[in-house]
Formats: sequence, structure tokens, C-alpha cells
Amino acid sequence: MFVITLVLGGVKAIQIAMAIAEHANFQRPPEAVTTIRASRAQWREIFGTVGSFVSMRGATLSAKESGTIVAVQFDSGAKVKAGDILIEIDSSVEKANLKGALARLEFAKQTLERVRRLKGQSAVSLSNLEDAQSRVLQVESEVQSIKAAIERKTVVAPFDGRAGIRTVNVASFATAGSPLVPLYSYDPIYFNFSVSQQLAPMLSTRDTVVISVDAFPGRSFSGAITAINPNIDEVTRTINVQATVANSQEELLPGMFGSVSLEYGAPKETLTLPSSGVTYATYGNSVYIVEHKKDAEGNDTSTVRQQIVELGSARGDLVAVLKGVQEGEEVVTSGAFKLRPGSSVNIQEKGAPPASLNPSVNNS
Repeated sequence: MFVITLVLGGVKAIQIAMAIAEHANFQRPPEAVTTIRASRAQWREIFGTVGSFVSMRGATLSAKESGTIVAVQFDSGAKVKAGDILIEIDSSVEKANLKGALARLEFAKQTLERVRRLKGQSAVSLSNLEDAQSRVLQVESEVQSIKAAIERKTVVAPFDGRAGIRTVNVASFATAGSPLVPLYSYDPIYFNFSVSQQLAPMLSTRDTVVISVDAFPGRSFSGAITAINPNIDEVTRTINVQATVANSQEELLPGMFGSVSLEYGAPKETLTLPSSGVTYATYGNSVYIVEHKKDAEGNDTSTVRQQIVELGSARGDLVAVLKGVQEGEEVVTSGAFKLRPGSSVNIQEKGAPPASLNPSVNNS
């Protein structure tokens, strides 16, 4: 029995030794990856901050004269054109007075014509003519005053825009100065933000900005700087900047919060790589660099070494590499998660989509 156990143990030991030897000689097949040559691009510095949208033109229309509202000629939230009559306050008394004033004006003009004819015949004195002329001017002034009073009881849209929610209805009594309806124009719309005083000399009204809003995740809105305050705030040491953004769909609303990024300064040469090739870790970010060499039999092989890198700012699908990679080195852009230092790789010509500074997501 002891002999049998000894023989079986020896056989098993031989099998284990053979398995270990076979495993030691096992070569993992090359991993399929895509690569790119590290190259330089002209990048400007980027500054990011936050701000808010404000209407290019906005006002809360109010009553200029007290009176009872007799007509509301718009719907809350409707678009209106400049000159549209929005609200009418009762002006029946003024309109009646206007009729009387117009009649007196017509009579005064007729009287003036008669006096002029008589003056031409030397039938009246110069003072009579002057009195007639003065009477016409006096009544004309009265007519203009009554018309102005009627206009002051008519609330008109001063510019194209969208009306807000009205605060009054027909038969309501409006006092002078009481708010009636807000009116705002949305296209284009302003975006106000502040930057530190160090950036003030580098800003220009030719610079463009990119704005992202929480209400529209995954989207960005482009605008252009159109105004820069001429003074620095003495408390915050910042300068206020205003950008103008197209808003034809009226998606962006006054008061909406947003994040803005803008490029400034002269372009600088920057080494860039697709961010998909970076392995991010708490101990340090790294990339895999491909090394081409020959094996013992003289065959071409491709292996990778892991390289710790120092990264800069990111733009779209690309990231700036400050240290760790040299221009022209071949870096893995996809499939890095399968690799470890010394792994053999099979470089694919197609696979990962091209990296872009302005990537877009298409609906599927």
C-alpha cells in the first residue's frame, strides 16, 4: 500500500512540474490596440468662470396715468412687436375734450384766414392779426396736451419682445406708476461674467466664449465678447465682461446660470494626446508607449511600457501633456485597460474614432 501511494505521489509531482514548466513558457497573445503619434498643436490658455444671462432689452411696463383699464390686447407670454398697443386705460373724458379742442382749433384757423384777408385790405390792424395767430397757437397747444394725455393712458410695446404675465385685467383700476406687465427681448441675449484683473489686458471684443448651462446637459452655446467694463472693481479686483449669444429658439432665459470658458493670450505649442489613451489613477496618471524591437529569432515585435505623465488642460477629446511623453512617440489610444507593462500588442489601423476639439453626440 505504501509503495502504491509513493508511486502515485511521484506521478502527481511530475505532472505538476510539467504544468509549471508549460505555464512558464506560455506567451499571451498580442492585445489589439490603436495608437497615435504624440504631436504638437497651437493652443491658447483657457479661463473658466460662471455668470448669468440677462435680457438685452427688458422692462416692466407701468401705468403713466391712473384710471380704469378698458382693454387688454395681448396674451400673457405672447410675442409682441414694437408699437403694439398692450393695455388701454379709460380715456373717454380726454377724447371728448379732444373733439372740443379740435373744433376750437378749426374755428381759430378760419378766423385767422379772415383776419389775414382783411389785413391785406388794410381793414384791420396788425394787433388783430397777431391776436388771431396767438389764438391758433394756443388751441394747437391744447390739442397736443390732450393727445399726450390719451397716449399716456395707452401702454405700447417699446420694442420687440415677449410679454410676461400681466398683473391686471379689464375693469381693474391702475394707479400711476403701478406695474402692469414685464416685457423682455430674448434674441440675442447677454451673458455677464467677471474675470480677474490679470486677464484684463488680454481680453478683446473679438474673443469668443463657450457657455454651458445645467438646463441643457451635453450642449454648449457660443457667443462673442461685445463689452468690457473700463474699470476694475475696487473690492473684488475683477473686471465685468459681457458676451452676446444668439438665442433664436429662446431657450436661454434672463437670470439663467451658466459656466463660461474663453481662450486668451497668444497661441502656444502644446503636446497633445487623445484623453482616451490616459489611464487615470490616484497615484498618478499614465499612458502606454509602444516600443518596436526584434525578438531572439529576429522577428519584429511590439510591446508597451507604462509611463507616468503630467497633464494640462483638456479640450474636447484631447488633453495637453506637460511631462512624460516626447513628440513623435507612439501612444496607445484604445485598449489600454487590457495592458500591463511589457504586454505584446497588435496595432490596428482602424478602431477608435478620431479625437476632436469639438466633439458632438449624434442621436442613434
